[in-house]
Amino acid sequence: MNNEIHTNIKETENLLNNIDTTDAIQFSEWTKEKANLRYNGQLPKFPIYNNFIYWCNLGINVGSEQNKLRPVLILRTSKNSPICTILPLTTKRLGDQFWFHIDLEEVDSTVLVEQLKVVSKIRITALYRKKGKLVTISQNDWDKINSQLESQYRLRPLKNE
Repeated sequence: MNNEIHTNIKETENLLNNIDTTDAIQFSEWTKEKANLRYNGQLPKFPIYNNFIYWCNLGINVGSEQNKLRPVLILRTSKNSPICTILPLTTKRLGDQFWFHIDLEEVDSTVLVEQLKVVSKIRITALYRKKGKLVTISQNDWDKINSQLESQYRLRPLKNE
């Protein structure tokens, strides 16, 4: 094995040996899975449409970023693009009243608008279905999400300094 790779793996192992065992195992499993996705992963055989919900492997992330296999709303993609812009969803409706969380009408989930992310389509693992049908969002949810996206992500005025 390349010495640099070996050194990096050893340093990572030393870090993981000094934290909670469950977290260390999850992180090491994700490291292996992410390498497999990157070097052996394939784009899904099914179409990926804007405004529909899919299952996505977000892995083990840092801090409060959403992790694991979870539903996501596809905000933007195109047929030939290898990437898509997503909003992670919770697996249960939060009902927490944060202005940047939108509880969906038709699905028991909350859209986490503050966690907008671009991912490879290789991370999209499956269609999200309800009673056998692909799941999309309602017009009302679409309006609320768009409003929050505009509020959260538009550029603020430049300050004169």
